Amino acid sequence: MTKRKETAQQIFDRWAVDYHADGMENSHWQSVRQVFRNIPQSNGNYLEIGIGNGYGIGYMASHQYDRGMCYGLDVSTNMVKKAQRRLKDLSNVYLEQADFLNWEPPENIRFSSIFSMEVFYYFSDPQTGISRAMSFLEPEGRLFVLVNYYLENKSTHSWPEDLNTSMTLWSEKEYKDAFVQAGLTEIQQMRINPGPDDTGTLCTIGTKE
Repeated sequence: MTKRKETAQQIFDRWAVDYHADGMENSHWQSVRQVFRNIPQSNGNYLEIGIGNGYGIGYMASHQYDRGMCYGLDVSTNMVKKAQRRLKDLSNVYLEQADFLNWEPPENIRFSSIFSMEVFYYFSDPQTGISRAMSFLEPEGRLFVLVNYYLENKSTHSWPEDLNTSMTLWSEKEYKDAFVQAGLTEIQQMRINPGPDDTGTLCTIGTKE
């Protein structure tokens, strides 16, 4: 009998209560920190898609967006609860359990930065997520999409089988083309922290005109 695939929500609900959430923070922080250096100080609104245990949004709320407002989403209820406990003393953070593809921001809220680490390949069509994120940016706002599961990074190709879940394998070019199709400009791509067995985290950045 074929084992039924797990959803991303099921995986991350489980990971929130074992060692994986903190492990993700430890493994991702070096890449995330490098990208955060490209985000300027702002008194506007920041959105993070896939907050995990809250380490990234907590940093932004305490640093670049300490005079702004930080909104965070995660598909996992348990991850949101974990992040809420961690960030309970930060008054400029709002967290919500939601599927980004069905989520709407508060009325009249747009974002100067939207950031995501290891989320978009869980969408059956990442283009939909990228276009949706673009629509939530304010003029000159920027979208940052980071992934380790992509075509050129062969060391990650076993992840769907390892985790028994569905993922969309895109190339570096497909991510760039999707940013173009969404109407983003000034597109940049970089690979961060490549190792001996992988090509590093792929970061794609684009700006809304």
